[in-house]
Amino acid sequence: MSTTELYSKGARVWIPDPKTVWVGAEVTKFDGKVLDVTLEDGETKTIQVSSSDKLPPLRNPDILIGENDLTSLSYLHEPAVLYNLQVRFCNQNAIYTYCGKESQNQSIIVSGESGAGKTVSAKYAMRYFATVGGCDTETQIEKKVLASNPIMEAIGNAKTTRNDNSSRFGKYIEIDFNGRYHIVGANMRTYLLEKSRVTFQAPEERNYHIFYQLCASAHLDELQDMQLGDQNYFHYTNLGDAPTIPGVDDAKNFQDTRNAFNLLGFSEQQQIMMFRILSAILHLGNINVQQDKKDAEASFIEESDPHLVTLCDLLGVECDQLSTWLCNRKIQSMREVITKQLTHTQAMFARDALAKHIYSQLFEWIVRQINKSLASSHKIHKFIGVLDIYGFETFEINSFEQFCINYANEKLQQQFNMHVFKLEQEEYVREQIEWKFIDFYDNQPCIDLIESKLGVLDLLDEECKMPKGTDNTWCQKLFTQCKKWKHFEKPRLSQTAFLVHHFADIVQYEVQGFLEKNRDTVMEEHINILKASQYELVAELFEEDKSDSKLKPVAKVRSAGPPQPSKGGKQHKKTVGSQFRESLGLLMTTLNATTPHYVRCIKPNDQKVAFLFDPHRAVQQLRACGVLETIRISAAGYPSRWAYQDFLNRYRVLTCSKDIVRTDLKTTCQKILENLVKEEDKFQFGKTKIFFRAGQVAYLEKLRADKLRACAVAVQKNVRGWLHRKRYLQMRRTALLLQKHGRALLARRHTLFLRRTRAAIKIQKTVRMFVQRRRYQRTCRTVLQLQAHARGTWARQRFQLMRKNAAATTIQKHVRGFVARRKYRRSMVAVVKSQAAVRRYFARKQFKKLKIEAKSVEHVKKLNVGLENKIISLQQKIEEMRRERATISTKQVDTKELTAQLEKVKQLEGTVLAYDNRVAELVQKVAQLQQENEQLRNEKEDITTEKDLLKLEKDEIVEHLNKDNIRLKENLDKMNEYIKAKEKGAIEVLENEKRLLLEEFTAERAAYQRLLKENARLEQRYENLQSEVGRMRGGHTRTPSNVSLGSSRSDATLEDGHEEDVGYGSIRSKESVHTKLEDVKWEDKEGSPGSDMKSDSDLVDVTLVLKLQQKLKALEAEKGRLAKRLEDLEDEDGTPTEDKKNLKDAIRLQDLEMENSKLKGDIVRLRESLAKDNP
Repeated sequence: MSTTELYSKGARVWIPDPKTVWVGAEVTKFDGKVLDVTLEDGETKTIQVSSSDKLPPLRNPDILIGENDLTSLSYLHEPAVLYNLQVRFCNQNAIYTYCGKESQNQSIIVSGESGAGKTVSAKYAMRYFATVGGCDTETQIEKKVLASNPIMEAIGNAKTTRNDNSSRFGKYIEIDFNGRYHIVGANMRTYLLEKSRVTFQAPEERNYHIFYQLCASAHLDELQDMQLGDQNYFHYTNLGDAPTIPGVDDAKNFQDTRNAFNLLGFSEQQQIMMFRILSAILHLGNINVQQDKKDAEASFIEESDPHLVTLCDLLGVECDQLSTWLCNRKIQSMREVITKQLTHTQAMFARDALAKHIYSQLFEWIVRQINKSLASSHKIHKFIGVLDIYGFETFEINSFEQFCINYANEKLQQQFNMHVFKLEQEEYVREQIEWKFIDFYDNQPCIDLIESKLGVLDLLDEECKMPKGTDNTWCQKLFTQCKKWKHFEKPRLSQTAFLVHHFADIVQYEVQGFLEKNRDTVMEEHINILKASQYELVAELFEEDKSDSKLKPVAKVRSAGPPQPSKGGKQHKKTVGSQFRESLGLLMTTLNATTPHYVRCIKPNDQKVAFLFDPHRAVQQLRACGVLETIRISAAGYPSRWAYQDFLNRYRVLTCSKDIVRTDLKTTCQKILENLVKEEDKFQFGKTKIFFRAGQVAYLEKLRADKLRACAVAVQKNVRGWLHRKRYLQMRRTALLLQKHGRALLARRHTLFLRRTRAAIKIQKTVRMFVQRRRYQRTCRTVLQLQAHARGTWARQRFQLMRKNAAATTIQKHVRGFVARRKYRRSMVAVVKSQAAVRRYFARKQFKKLKIEAKSVEHVKKLNVGLENKIISLQQKIEEMRRERATISTKQVDTKELTAQLEKVKQLEGTVLAYDNRVAELVQKVAQLQQENEQLRNEKEDITTEKDLLKLEKDEIVEHLNKDNIRLKENLDKMNEYIKAKEKGAIEVLENEKRLLLEEFTAERAAYQRLLKENARLEQRYENLQSEVGRMRGGHTRTPSNVSLGSSRSDATLEDGHEEDVGYGSIRSKESVHTKLEDVKWEDKEGSPGSDMKSDSDLVDVTLVLKLQQKLKALEAEKGRLAKRLEDLEDEDGTPTEDKKNLKDAIRLQDLEMENSKLKGDIVRLRESLAKDNP
């Protein structure tokens, strides 16, 4: 089938159009180079065709317009897909629906841009499953599954410029079904919450709905103590200048959210505590951080700030501590810790980071609670997953969020491609046709660029670990390491961006903010304050080791504090990118184990008008979501399939009657296609269908239309011929008469015309010759002059270009040599410094390990005494149970002996049966003797008598055996009943003992867990107070190693270069040095040496320390004992010298720190032991 045949006159094609993207046209003429078409509005257009690839795409026949399956279209390309969607959406008002019972796990993957309907589609899918998968009456679990939607919308959705209810996170919901396909539970996973929206909203956008719902319901009694008000009053809710959404009642939505919380089992106390935390976030945004007028590098918060007071009251934390650490931070080196004031900008950033972290932790906690409520206690037979994930995004400025979203879409597109090929392969195998692998765009290289070793994410994580890592240095590493990837490109005009060739488009990412967003840091001083909250939920949000397997997205900035138990080696928090990569891997594993169904949401217009189709927006989304690429993949195979009967019914007109075999449809179809399509690779015959390449059905439709048109023309020809022949004969006779007279007149006129024409031609020939000769001579002279000048100019230009190239080559050679030598020198210096730092780190680590191993373990033995007593008591109970079980075993042995006797009885029955057979033989023998010889009758009578005796004896034996058998059966039944009764009693006793032990163990474990949580909060508050003491005493603290030397040297000031270690898990950030109460000089009294030198500020410090000491006495008994020792030291008589006093204080400090480390080590080991006992 040649191109000329396809683009013959009358063929319909698609022409690009600036308004409607594509417009239909009809071919009027095509000569191989120029294509003349007529548009639908009557306009004619000429297209220059340089090659066959430049020809416009062909339109599908009318029979295929509006098809439900896009792959069934004969011509699969962008205009065909766009037009088919427009016909279904605008003309037919139809949407795509599919549901099937496949008896296996399924997934529904919903994707599309913001506002296209992803969330609503996922919600309707869940509602549908809850309806058809429910029982006759709606159960509680189905209501809970639907109730999770308003909660997630409240805490995870927000108004954007494109969508009033935009989901700012991805989620995957698994709906679990039992063997009868009733819903028994559900589970939810979330991905990449947009935390930045908590503290910043673009114009015409809002924060998360829950904040506005709280403000709209501030008049409720349960929210009165939260000091809420109008949303415009809070900084975090008025940034977008869009406080309300038309047609949305936030107060009513808040009641729906409360009802959903109640249905999912959230207690009233939990709900109020959640609202307190959310209200605290709003007040946190209103805290007024002021710049110090005396010091431009410092900031402060007034203690009387009403929002600060309300915030601390809502969260249950110390007001003075929070106000202090919002404007300060700790910087730690090897030997001392100092407190550094934050600038106004840094303090505002720390405040916003804390707000985002609190909201993120609360969001994750709510998701975990919802999963607990939806968890199934029944056996799960199958599940259906609903994935509501972001679509491909590209903006003018693309950052880390767009990078993660597009990375997720790359993974989903790869999974989609593999799934499409799998379905195609199954169809081809089922129909038993030959096929080969389809060439398609494989985005695995792009995925490798992102997630492989030395890829984008790997280099990003590596840069995040570097002390001086910046966005620009990371970008330069990308240029160096990733230039080998075809999908990576460096922009021509930017040094702070990079290009990635995604499957949908080429996206330029700006590196500004990548490192900060990937680290997602928050100051540990803030976390320590919240962990010491008096409210259990607040402290629970910030526990470090949660039982939930979800990865924590926040890496803390490590600062000074009490030493944490090390597990050997340096540890780093996982970055946001690595967590997202792992969660995507788990998601792909789940999707690959299910049968996926894909929902591509296409937003028809940006005006939110029903059934208004904007072709520009639609085709933009089709390109971005990969639909067109998928259509191209399908077109590479056999997209058109016809059943044999349907094919024969439609294309019967293209063959002769003699070629039709009614009993063999396949043979008939083969004959038709062999005559029509000469290229054998354009179609294949399956078991029940014919498979066509793209465009073949349209070609057959063209042949069918031509055939029908030719038949119609033949009929019309004969009828018109008869009518016109009759009219012609009448007109012929009249015309012959007129022609006779007309020809004579015309002949005379023609003769005169020939004479005049011959004379004129002769005159014209002579004049034209003269004019043309003169013009030719003039043109030759002009052309020769122009050629001479042009050749001279080109030769001079070529010479100048060669000179410049030679000079440029010489300059580049010298510059490259200089750059290479300078880079080598810098690399050598950096390597030497790194080696020195690593050796220093391992030496100190070995020293600490040896020091810890030397400590005593006696305290652990004392703690284990109580556990040993309990183990002994449990072993005694187990021994008693073993003795009872031995008694039961003895009775079972007796039962076996009785069973053996019963077997002997059965053997005796066999002997009796043998006797019966012997008697029968004797009777038969007697009968034979009677017949042979009547003379032996007397002998027969004796034998008969003997037979009677034997029979009597047999009856007696059988009766005796039957009695014994009955007696043995009765004994066996009684013994079995006795054994069963004993076993039942023993089992009940064991079950009761087990239940009591489990209840006792559960109660003890719960009490122990409560004590652990309370102890953790108390320890955190104690550590916070210790840090506060150190800060009030000047911000400097000596390490035990310095004090033990008895040195009287003053504290050294920390160098500015130490700040670079903060937040990156270096040796400085991992060690912890904190202030002890023993450092306070209690012995200094009036009249003692050096007391006259105390300033007024020192006296104020001592007063504060005394107040803090009174708070510490109530925390725990061990801390009280230490405080009592301090009081005893205050009462000692005499004042030692300054050196002896410092040495004594150092020894006491070392003893207390060793004891404190042992206590914490014991607690850690007990926790690990408990975790092992209760996995």
